[in-house]
Amino acid sequence: MADVVVDMHTHTTCSDGVLSPEALVEKAASRGLELLAITDHDTIDGIVPAMAAAKETGVTIMPGVELSIRFLGRELHLLGYDFDINNPELNAFLAHHQAQRTERAREMVRKLNGLGVDLAFEEVQAVAEGPAIGRPHVAQLLVSKRYVDTSEQAFIKYLRNGGPADVPKDLPGAEEAIAVLHKAGGIAVLAHPGHWVSDKDLERLQALGLDGVEVVHPSHDEMLRTFYIDVAHRLSLLTTGGSDFHGIRSNDEKNFGTIGFTDKQYQAFQSRRAA
Repeated sequence: MADVVVDMHTHTTCSDGVLSPEALVEKAASRGLELLAITDHDTIDGIVPAMAAAKETGVTIMPGVELSIRFLGRELHLLGYDFDINNPELNAFLAHHQAQRTERAREMVRKLNGLGVDLAFEEVQAVAEGPAIGRPHVAQLLVSKRYVDTSEQAFIKYLRNGGPADVPKDLPGAEEAIAVLHKAGGIAVLAHPGHWVSDKDLERLQALGLDGVEVVHPSHDEMLRTFYIDVAHRLSLLTTGGSDFHGIRSNDEKNFGTIGFTDKQYQAFQSRRAA
């Protein structure tokens, strides 16, 4: 996409990205981005350092977060934007789910140990470098200790849903997560719905308070973008877009700075939000 200046979906070392908040801001500036949303998983720890780094670059930082939620028996992801990072209810909510992430990772290590894999939870913590510990960090450790060759193999062999070392997530409901974001003054946007979310699902989520849907994402081809744009317009939902940059996937470098919103698209988002 030409003339992309806004990326509303990125990750740092505070969750499962490979770049620190400061390094991500520097990369954003080098790619010509004007606005960057830091949307780490279940943590907002990267926002303040990103804002401090952005003062030297001219990049505007939008507070963001990506929450895993339960909806109709399946896991979806919810992007929260432009909230008060000091809101006590939001911070208590995040702390609770970070603690659950930690215990889940401990149980994964126990299962792996039972399969003859020699690693320790403290090693996973060292890989994570932050409170939002997840399966990608366990996968990275399995690669570094040469139990598998790639993170993809780690998921296939051990960590996939239903795999021998998988531990199901205890996820908040969609209504609860949306309400927490709203109480903090933010908006709630469904992340990368892909082929798994119907227009009826979006209507149900809207009834629970959903504000928007991410239409531009690396996993969305032109057909999906058009479908979700049409549904969003029909339901008067906001539309957003971003690269979902982590720095670990093969297309991350190509996508960062080329998948997101143009200035015109972002201004349309702002206008619809203010309406």
